[in-house]
Amino acid sequence: MKIIVVGGTGIIGKAVVEELRKEHEVIAVGHNDGDYQMDIENKADIEKMFEDFKDIDGVISTTGMANAAPLYQMSDEDLDLALNNKLKGQVNLVRVALNHVKEGGFITLTTGAASHTPFPGGSAISMACAGVEGFVKAVELEKEKNIRVNVIRPTMVKESVELYNLDIPYTVSAYDTARVYKAVSEMDESGVMYNMHECLEIINK
Repeated sequence: MKIIVVGGTGIIGKAVVEELRKEHEVIAVGHNDGDYQMDIENKADIEKMFEDFKDIDGVISTTGMANAAPLYQMSDEDLDLALNNKLKGQVNLVRVALNHVKEGGFITLTTGAASHTPFPGGSAISMACAGVEGFVKAVELEKEKNIRVNVIRPTMVKESVELYNLDIPYTVSAYDTARVYKAVSEMDESGVMYNMHECLEIINK
């Protein structure tokens, strides 16, 4: 398959690209580097990407920025980042990709546990993640092509926790995270929100 990985230069994205390249042709898309550069906040950039790459079987988004900030200290810039990057960026990626991905293909987005389990300081993150998931559920009612649209909720990856010297339990390595993205790209279901640990239990059986 020919697969675009948006966010393919980040910690998770690089692992996903490496795992998929064992069997598929993969285009790693980043903001400033990678095989191709694109601004997820710019819908025209997304449209140009699909003009530059034809016959795409699947799109994976491992991107989407949103800042953690206490509610009463959250700036307009924090809110705009969550809305325009994590939420609207991925929404527009789906809107455009549905017109270009081949019949029978897939689109996989990324949210997080904050969509259903809020935490202090995470209101903007929860808003963006829940918004993406609500959009995907609604898309399932209206899409006109046989394209699977799903969401993965990754945990903090082990490499990020070690890099920033954080104390966070239940982390998953970037490699195992990438295995879940690959498995979801091969599943027949659509409109599903996949939790990381549940998926790992299934694919490790």
